[in-house]
Amino acid sequence: MRWAGTLDSVAVSLLCLVRPKAARIFVGVFFIIMAVGVNAALSIAAPEQFVKLGTDSPLTPLYRWFFENVVAPTPQLIGILAAAGESALGLLILSGGRRARLGLLGAIIFLIFITPLGIWTLPNPVLASGLAWLLTKEHPRNLLSVFRSPRPRTATEGTLT
Repeated sequence: MRWAGTLDSVAVSLLCLVRPKAARIFVGVFFIIMAVGVNAALSIAAPEQFVKLGTDSPLTPLYRWFFENVVAPTPQLIGILAAAGESALGLLILSGGRRARLGLLGAIIFLIFITPLGIWTLPNPVLASGLAWLLTKEHPRNLLSVFRSPRPRTATEGTLT
């Protein structure tokens, strides 16, 4: 089970390489789901567990100090702020153009920033590298326009033979 995070990160990074449009949609939705399902829900329903995310086994003492001294006094507030930021990144990623690029860049920074939380976040740089690849691609359309516009017709479609 401990390899699941690595396999997930590798799978999403491969998706970024071979299907960048699908990967961008997946990552944007994933960030929103994680914001609501982990940061918001955990900080409200089990604030002590939210604090343990950074105190149980951080890779650097700074993270333990931060969670003990900054997060622990107000875990609900910090969790909601983290969820808002992660949701904003997801929505930006699902946007088109510069906003999508800004969301991808923010997601890369977020993933690298939370990597020292513990061994379970060590695969984050793998996922961040996939997002870095997405930064090299154009993303002119937002999620809604992707689903609204009809599929382009090929030359043979629509003709009677």
